[in-house]
Amino acid sequence: MKKLQLALAVSAAILSSNVMAELAPVEFHGYMRGGVGMSADSGAQVSYEKNSVGRLGNEDDAYGEIQLSKELAKSNGITFKVNTMLAMASKGARDWEAVGSGADFAFRQYNVEAKGVFGGDEVVFAGKRYNQRHDIHISDTYYWDISGAGAGIENLAAGPGKLTAMWVRNDSWGETDTGNGSGALNVNIFDLRYGGISLWDNASLEVGIDYAMSNETNAFTGTPEEGVMVTAELTQGGLGGFNKTAIQYGTDTWGTNKVGGAGGADGASAFRIINHGVVGFGDKVDFAHQIIYSSATDVGTEDATYFSLVVRPEYKWTDNQKTILELGTFSRTWADGGEASGQKYTIAQALSAGSNFWARPEVRIYASYLTNGEAESFANNTSDSEVNFGVQAEAWF
Repeated sequence: MKKLQLALAVSAAILSSNVMAELAPVEFHGYMRGGVGMSADSGAQVSYEKNSVGRLGNEDDAYGEIQLSKELAKSNGITFKVNTMLAMASKGARDWEAVGSGADFAFRQYNVEAKGVFGGDEVVFAGKRYNQRHDIHISDTYYWDISGAGAGIENLAAGPGKLTAMWVRNDSWGETDTGNGSGALNVNIFDLRYGGISLWDNASLEVGIDYAMSNETNAFTGTPEEGVMVTAELTQGGLGGFNKTAIQYGTDTWGTNKVGGAGGADGASAFRIINHGVVGFGDKVDFAHQIIYSSATDVGTEDATYFSLVVRPEYKWTDNQKTILELGTFSRTWADGGEASGQKYTIAQALSAGSNFWARPEVRIYASYLTNGEAESFANNTSDSEVNFGVQAEAWF
């Protein structure tokens, strides 16, 4: 009897292992950046307008994401998957940084995905999620990002391209709604985009429209957070990398928050054009850049324009050693004559896990010179320039 019980237990374990083997193992992904740095006059390293002048040698935080994903079931050709992601942000000022004393923790993602519902690569999802974020890596700028708690379907084959439709919640803490349980104004974003439209060799087009709709209670007395944003993005591959050109137009809250770069304003409108990419020149040189220009009307009570230029050339001495320069400048101008401008100049020596521009992990030693052209914003507001120097690591996996 004991031998029979042992045999049954072993058989059950083997059968269970075979069932689990049919599904993919747990996926472990993540991102991190961190290090140590200081400034010449401001004590701890400072960060200044990194979305406008570039992030290299201009990040004063420690940040990390840990993602665990698991396929849990396959049924009738549909794969069900759960994704979770925990993120941490801190100043990196000491060994123990707890919530409330230097660190913040958040669940950035927890969702269920069902792939192949209609027999293709389409994914039906619900939960909190990163939703097809469009960003510029060298400045950490997310210019088309409808992430958050929501639901939708993406990559649904339709004609020459693929269709994505999403409904995402993005409550506004800038407007108080005392009738809502959280105290924030409930805002819903409806996103519809059509991408993967092949144009010519290595070129594709994506277009989309986003509508922000506030859902206020009877107690709400503020300004609704509403508006429309339309986006068209052309991607050109080849040339040892890629180049993207995005054109966006937004109204009301989209006219300022998402396009103009200022606070939300009822009646505002804005136009923005973005060009960015990474191109390789032979085996030794990579060149990344961003160019952004936007023009907004009725931002509060006036018009505004914005311009940013960042370039990052890299020279590869070996497969693991490279020298990096990053140069950035920006300007903002308001109709009443107000101005803001600044520059950043960074040199870094990096140790990378490969010669590719995107090869990570990477450890960099750097020095940056920052300047504010219109105000004294460094050294306790007594200087218009500052120098950062330090060591930083960055990795994704």
